[in-house]
Amino acid sequence: MELFYASLIFVFGLIVLIAGAEIFIHYSSKLGSKLGISDVVIGITLIALGTSIPEIFVSISSVLNDAPAIALGNSIGSNISNIALIYGLSLFWLASVTLQISLRNIFILILSVLIAGWSLYDLTITRSDAIVFIALFVLFVLNLLREKPEETLEKNHQTESLFKVSSLIVSSLFFLGLGSELTVKGGIDLAINLGIPDAVIGLTMVAIGTSLPELAASVSALRRKKGNMVVGNIVGSNILNIVLIFPIIGIGSKAVFDQVIFTRDFMVMSALTAIFILLITIGKREGNLKKFLYPLIGSGMFVVLGFYLVSLF
Repeated sequence: MELFYASLIFVFGLIVLIAGAEIFIHYSSKLGSKLGISDVVIGITLIALGTSIPEIFVSISSVLNDAPAIALGNSIGSNISNIALIYGLSLFWLASVTLQISLRNIFILILSVLIAGWSLYDLTITRSDAIVFIALFVLFVLNLLREKPEETLEKNHQTESLFKVSSLIVSSLFFLGLGSELTVKGGIDLAINLGIPDAVIGLTMVAIGTSLPELAASVSALRRKKGNMVVGNIVGSNILNIVLIFPIIGIGSKAVFDQVIFTRDFMVMSALTAIFILLITIGKREGNLKKFLYPLIGSGMFVVLGFYLVSLF
């Protein structure tokens, strides 16, 4: 009976999550048009932060409940899911899209992964490490402030007031948060009943569950042919999953983590990030190579994710 209720909560949360994502993407795009902001910047800022809210709240809750391994697994696992699952799926649609991603944002993503590796090498995240991550977050924000607005706006997005659009975005965040919470709760209940360790729960149920907003938002954006918004969302989310969650752990916990979370999980995240950056570079160009390579690599990412998840058990 407990498994039935956990499954019911999981499915209901997923429905709420998808509905919230549809509203969020639709009105985020309208807000960007009203303010003259490009899709990629909206993806890196508003959507990335909005869809990262579940990871942030789950991580705070995990640290407060003396389960920092869930928070760390959540951070690393979510980045793995964002690339292998969400970007892997998106590659089937992005083959004919010319991407426009700032090299500064890619550099910050690389820097955040390198600093995460440096911090995690001794299997602890200290308060001094947390200060470095907070500084990197400030750098990320300052870089976003340098982005130039678009010169043209879409006239068909000017019929609704800025207040209405903003209110609907805020309302959709509530549904995203609620849907994520219910989905994660159902997933965790299922995992606990099976006796799965905290770190594995963080890397699987929690990480995939809290990545569902990104997945739902990305599918919605792809349906609207907004590939740059999808890639911007993944870049922004993966940066925020490191520069916001790692300092939460560093400030709130003195835990020493298992060696495998660095040698296996962090290394898988790093390798996928390198592939992701390489594909973004290719994506700036047009050509038949993308049309052949993208679907092939997308399929390969699903296989890699499958093998990785099996290796956790």
